[in-house]
Amino acid sequence: MHIWAEEMNDIITAMTSLVHLIKLREYIDDTEDYINIQLDNHRNQLIQLELFLSSGTVCLSLYALVGGIFGMNIPYSWNDSHGYVFKWVVIISGLVCAILFILIVAYARHKGLVGS
Repeated sequence: MHIWAEEMNDIITAMTSLVHLIKLREYIDDTEDYINIQLDNHRNQLIQLELFLSSGTVCLSLYALVGGIFGMNIPYSWNDSHGYVFKWVVIISGLVCAILFILIVAYARHKGLVGS
């Protein structure tokens, strides 16, 4: 009878250890899920930053294109009597690019691509 009690004690100890190992495995899985959620959050923030930077790059490149074309030293016939046109072209294209950037950001917020 004494041997049977020792075997039962060993079985109970093994079962207790198994329960603890199962709980530890659940804690590890929960920790992995939490880390993955945090990584996804950071990845989404980087994607939002990339969206803003790409939108700004497109707008600035359009602005630089207009300024580059109209800033060349090519003799235009309208430039002889209207020297102020370059200034207004640059100002208007800058405003258009700024409005375009604002529209892109507003559209991204409307569609829920970026946080408020």
